[in-house]
Amino acid sequence: MINIVLVSHGDLGDALIRATEMIVGPTERIFSVPLLPNESPEGFGEKLAVALQDIKGEETLILIDLFGGTPYNVAARQVLKGNVECVTGVNLPMLLELVMSRDGASLPELAETITQSGREAIKNLGPMLNK
Repeated sequence: MINIVLVSHGDLGDALIRATEMIVGPTERIFSVPLLPNESPEGFGEKLAVALQDIKGEETLILIDLFGGTPYNVAARQVLKGNVECVTGVNLPMLLELVMSRDGASLPELAETITQSGREAIKNLGPMLNK
């Protein structure tokens, strides 16, 4: 089973996991590593390294909240280690898609699928509803 690691500012990752489990039930192999206020990039990097230690070498998809932020800057380096993909801009539809389909696709396929799911879930309702 592909591991899922959410890295985010504050408790966004934890909240996304709770919302996902509210919809699909308990999930396995899903972890959250939050960047806390006043935490240095180095401290966050150490915390992420500890979190990834138990799943080292296993296929892992890291979902990052914001492109270019500290969680991104620290987590993106993991792609170079192999068996790891990173996708930024995490949202609930992406996480739901990943949890429900992670056993049926390869890691690169999942990264692409959830990237597309995330894009498709973003809608400007005004033009849609005011037709």
